[in-house]
Amino acid sequence: MPATTYGTASHYLNAFTLGAAGIVAASLLPLTAEAQARLAMGATHSGSAFYSYQVAVVSDWNDTVEGVGMSVQELGGAAASTQALLRGEVDMGIAVTSSDHQAVQGEGDYGSPAENLRTLYFFAPLPLNWVVSDDSDIAGLEDLAGRDFNPGGRGTATEGQTETALEILGIAPNYYRAGGSDALDAYQNRRLDAFVKAGLHPDGYIQQAHSSRPVRLLSMTPDQAQQVADARPYFSVGEVDPADFYGEQESPLITIQTGIGINTTSELAEEAAYGIVERAFSEEGIQAAADGYAPASQVDPLQLTLNASVAPLHAGVVRYLKEQGHEVPERLVPPEYNE
Repeated sequence: MPATTYGTASHYLNAFTLGAAGIVAASLLPLTAEAQARLAMGATHSGSAFYSYQVAVVSDWNDTVEGVGMSVQELGGAAASTQALLRGEVDMGIAVTSSDHQAVQGEGDYGSPAENLRTLYFFAPLPLNWVVSDDSDIAGLEDLAGRDFNPGGRGTATEGQTETALEILGIAPNYYRAGGSDALDAYQNRRLDAFVKAGLHPDGYIQQAHSSRPVRLLSMTPDQAQQVADARPYFSVGEVDPADFYGEQESPLITIQTGIGINTTSELAEEAAYGIVERAFSEEGIQAAADGYAPASQVDPLQLTLNASVAPLHAGVVRYLKEQGHEVPERLVPPEYNE
């Protein structure tokens, strides 16, 4: 078993079509919110680019989607958000295909299948970026064995995905467990030499790390990536191009990827779900999302949703897609949907 150090304080996604502790509340709610549905979205940690995405889209929906007034609650990641969602503490939240898969199957902390879990949409592929200090002697994933290594923010889906992948590969680092901000501080202050950050490039978190201590991104070998993808159906093999966002880097890099999006439950009103995806899938909605998370402009969220979803779609999403002439796989149609 790997040691643990605690810090202070090619499947669903092969058909991706490519083209960011607290509550952000009153400032995101329009003045007419009293007459609207008061909804809450579970969010990842505030240091993540995906938190910026969530704040941007919620602000946009509050301005443009009739009957919706929403706040954003920082919960720490997709796994924590999905658990809060299923407890009824939020109405929707950040999601990744791995945690959705666990919830639907009743695996891990979920205990029993989450029959009411529903997908709103997915907005980006989510590759794992293996980041090490440029002055370290870590040349490949196998060199992480026995090294202090942050697998992702504490309690996030990234943390679980990273541990799963390394367990499959038989690699046992010394896990340095910390929230995203604390892990970044530990890297910058040389208390660890390696971490994982999921997302497309440029990634603000990796840029912060690189600005104070130059980074080097590792590539998985083709065999390593395929071994993990074969073992878990929510992973696929992908390539990322870090370009020159973090100095000179090898490119392309081979890795594994999932997808990131927004999930909800069957309790969300159909009209609310319909209005949200109608906006999120529009050109104007995509641009509003890109204001918070620039890579969103490169992704077709509608096609990604059809390609990547693990949990059934919300009935309002199915209605929107069918009205727009799209075929929805039978496995994604929830039992409550009526033609």
